[in-house]
Amino acid sequence: MDKAIVFGAGLSGLGAKELLEKKGYETYLIDDKVAMPSTEGIKLLNEEKIEFIVKSPGIPWKAELLKVAKEKNVKVISEIDLAYKYVDKNVKIISFTGTNGKTTTSTKMAELLNFSGFRAKLAGNAGFSFAKLVADEEKLDYIVLELSSYQLENNPQIHSNIAGIINLTPDHLTRYNSVEDYYITKFNIFDKQVESDFALINLDDKEFEKLYERNEIKEKIKSKKIYLSTETKGTIFVYKNDICIMKDFKKRIDEIENFDENVDKVSEILMKTDELSLKGKHNLENMLFLIGSAKILNISNEKISEFLKSTVALEHRLENFFIKGNTIFINDSKGTNVESTLKAIDSFDNSIIMILGGDDKKIDNMPLIERIKEKADFVYLIGDNAQILIDDMEKIGYKNYKNLETVENVLNYLKENIDFSKNQTVLFSPATSSFCQFKSFEHRGKVFKELTKKIIGNF
Repeated sequence: MDKAIVFGAGLSGLGAKELLEKKGYETYLIDDKVAMPSTEGIKLLNEEKIEFIVKSPGIPWKAELLKVAKEKNVKVISEIDLAYKYVDKNVKIISFTGTNGKTTTSTKMAELLNFSGFRAKLAGNAGFSFAKLVADEEKLDYIVLELSSYQLENNPQIHSNIAGIINLTPDHLTRYNSVEDYYITKFNIFDKQVESDFALINLDDKEFEKLYERNEIKEKIKSKKIYLSTETKGTIFVYKNDICIMKDFKKRIDEIENFDENVDKVSEILMKTDELSLKGKHNLENMLFLIGSAKILNISNEKISEFLKSTVALEHRLENFFIKGNTIFINDSKGTNVESTLKAIDSFDNSIIMILGGDDKKIDNMPLIERIKEKADFVYLIGDNAQILIDDMEKIGYKNYKNLETVENVLNYLKENIDFSKNQTVLFSPATSSFCQFKSFEHRGKVFKELTKKIIGNF
C-alpha cells in the first residue's frame, strides 16, 4: 500500500486524509497538538517509503519535518493540488485570490451560480476543504476556490478556467522576504491557464499594474483577459453611476475613439452602482469580478442584476448586527489587515468609535493611523500590537485612544462611558489577525457579537 503524510490537522488536512484513504493510501496525520507529533513524522521519513507529504497552508516551510523531507527528496504538495489531481475534470474551476475581498467574491460567486441554476460549491481558504469536496464525489458543474498566497506557493498545479487577483496590498510580511514576493506568489493563480481560459484583470489596482507590466509576469497569463474597472476603462466598467459591459469582450474602452459619444453603441448597461445590495467601493470592486465571470459563463443580465440587488453581506464583513439607542455596532472581524480596515472606515460617514488591534504583522500601520485621526472619534485597543499602534498615534499627535487589552474590557467600558443616544458607529475592525487571543477571525467575530449582546444588550 502506498503511504503518505498529511502535515496539519485543520480542515484542509482532515480533508486531505479522507481523500487519500479513499484512494487507497495508508495515511499518517501529523500535528503536534492533536495528532502524531512531528518527531514521529521524521522517524517515518527515515524508516518508511513515504510517497509525498500534503502540507496544510498554515505550516511554515522552516518546519523540521519539511527540512527532512527535502533531504530525503520526498515531494511536498498542497491540499489544493492533491484535490485537483482527483477532481472530475468535467467540473469547471473558478479561482480568486487577492489581499482583500476574496472571501466575499468567492462566496458570492458560488451563490450566483446556484442562483442561476448551476450546481456549484465553494472550497479553499473560505473554510471548506477542496479535498473533502472531491472525496464526497458530489455531482457539480462548478467549484469556486478562494486561494490564499499560502495555497499558491510551491509551484501550484491547479488549473482554473476563470481566475482573478482582486487586489494587492501589503500583508503576511512575517512569511515572505518582501512584499513583492508576496505579490508574485499571488500571480501563480494564472500559471496553468491556457488560451481557452479567462483571466480577470483589475485595471484600478496600482500594485497589480506595476507587476503586470513586467514581461516575466505578463507572460504568466496566457489566457483571454477580461478587464475590470470602477472607472471608465476596461471590459466591465463603471460609467458615471452605471455598471456597463462591453458588447465585444475583446475590446477595451481605450481602443475606441470618441468613447463618450459612442458609449451606447459599444456597451450595455447592467445596473446602477447604488442598486448593489453590498455597499462601498470595495464591494463594487468585488462585484465586478462576479459580473465578469458571469458574462464569460453566459449568465443573463437579468439574473446577474437580480442577484446583485438582493444578496446579503457575509458574517464578519461590515456586519450590522446590533443597535443600542442610536448607536450601531458593526462586526468587521474580517478586517485582518490595514487596507481592509481602511475600506471599512470609509464606509461610514457618521461618528466612529473603533476597536483595533491584535497580532503584530510587521506591516506599516501609518496609513491607517492617519485615516483614524481624520475620521475616528476614539480608538480602543486590544491585543499584542497595542503599544505599536499607540506609538504611531503619538507620532502624529492623535490622543483619543485607550488600551483596554481585551474585547470584553472594551465593551464593559463602553457600557459605562458612552452616550448610546448619539448617532454613532462602533466599528470592530482590528486591521490584523488575532491569534494572540482568538482561534480565527470567525472566532473573534463571534466572541465580539456574543459579548456585545450580553454586556450592552442587557442593561
